[in-house]
Amino acid sequence: EAGAIFLLINPGSGPAGCGEAQTGKANDAYASYYNPAGLGFLEGTEVVLQHVNWLPNLVDDVFYDFLGFRHEVPGLGTFGGHVIYLNLGEQTGMDELGNPTQNWSSYMTALTGSYGTQLSMNQSIGMNFKVFHQKLAEHGVSNEGQAGGKDEGRSTDLAFDIGFLQKFGKSKQHGFGIAIQNIGPP
Repeated sequence: EAGAIFLLINPGSGPAGCGEAQTGKANDAYASYYNPAGLGFLEGTEVVLQHVNWLPNLVDDVFYDFLGFRHEVPGLGTFGGHVIYLNLGEQTGMDELGNPTQNWSSYMTALTGSYGTQLSMNQSIGMNFKVFHQKLAEHGVSNEGQAGGKDEGRSTDLAFDIGFLQKFGKSKQHGFGIAIQNIGPP
């Protein structure tokens, strides 16, 4: 029920400073995460990178990485995307009876391709297509997660996002945005 929860970790220090209210702003390479329609207003090429040691006072092997990019193709729009990687560190293995087993490492990752284009001088649309993979265990516990006789401790899923952005004012620095994210099978 809490699958792909790592997709809700918002990247970027600028967005964090604005209370993560980026849907109507989306004016840099982080637009591929917050609202792909923002890519439609961007020119040139940009790369962003973020690395965060998650819970550094508790564990030393849990971290979050975000790599985003965008590139404008004149006359077509702006293409971009991002990669998210959340390393969950080493896990202590236990069987269903609480006996120690082999330890393993777990992680979650997503690869997103993005496109945004202007509809007019003040409006743009955008879309993302993403593939995300989670490896939470080497195998399921006892009979949990058996699919076709195999224990499942991992999953791979697909989803997409759509976005719209309306800019207003003479400087077009203000906007109203809508982004529907992670549309896909449950």
